[in-house]
Amino acid sequence: MIGLLLCGGLRANETPNPCSRDANPNDFTIFSYHEIAEKSETLDSTYAVSPANFEAQMQWLVDQGHHFITIDDIIDYRKHNRRLPGKAVLITFDDGYQSVYANAFPVLRKYRIPAVIALVGSWLRAPDKVDFGGHLIDRSKFLKQHEIKEMVASGLVEVASHSDFLHRGILGNAQGNSQPAAVTRQWLPDQKAYEDGASYRSRIYADLKTNNDFLKEYTGQTPRVMVWPYGEYNTEVRKIAESLGMAVGLTLDDGGNTRNTPLWGLRRIL
Repeated sequence: MIGLLLCGGLRANETPNPCSRDANPNDFTIFSYHEIAEKSETLDSTYAVSPANFEAQMQWLVDQGHHFITIDDIIDYRKHNRRLPGKAVLITFDDGYQSVYANAFPVLRKYRIPAVIALVGSWLRAPDKVDFGGHLIDRSKFLKQHEIKEMVASGLVEVASHSDFLHRGILGNAQGNSQPAAVTRQWLPDQKAYEDGASYRSRIYADLKTNNDFLKEYTGQTPRVMVWPYGEYNTEVRKIAESLGMAVGLTLDDGGNTRNTPLWGLRRIL
């Protein structure tokens, strides 16, 4: 699967397949993973990868001469003109599922693979249940504090912000449609009006700052990477993230990255 993905083909829950690729050594590819678990154990099997398949993918990347890179490597490449190794790959995990610690982290340690894990503060603070897209999910499905700290202490894992309370839909219009909270001016039915620009920016700023402050205390790291919920972002939220020290933004815009890809809009393969 990964081989064809790097050539623009299959998806991350399929099996490895080699292919030829005339790659620019300064290009880099970012993969977005979610749950690393058997489908019967997942919250959403759509983007899940089994533990065996995940290790097979990492082994294939190693065997094919790919090099795992970090956020530091990307920043140095973009800001200081330092070259990336050929076949450069960054591994990321969204949402902070417990299965990442249980099933992916042992593989990261085995192959010494660096990774970025995007965390939602409100989910981590939930005592018993997490509101997961309108469904109440046991808190145990998400990472515990000591698990995050162990991964961070390994030197392999960097913590990123996935927002505090923006990984959800909000009322987007008078017709009752739910739309992504990060990029939507909320419809206020009592006022029969949309949230104004200043209120919108204030809401986003407060959310991202809250999550940064929380994650610094909870994990020991201050996020410098913003991973946009649902991959949705706009100029306003991007500038707010940058003002809070998160100049790197990971999206779900599909494809690879080059020297010309903006740091605030790096593409990922889901």
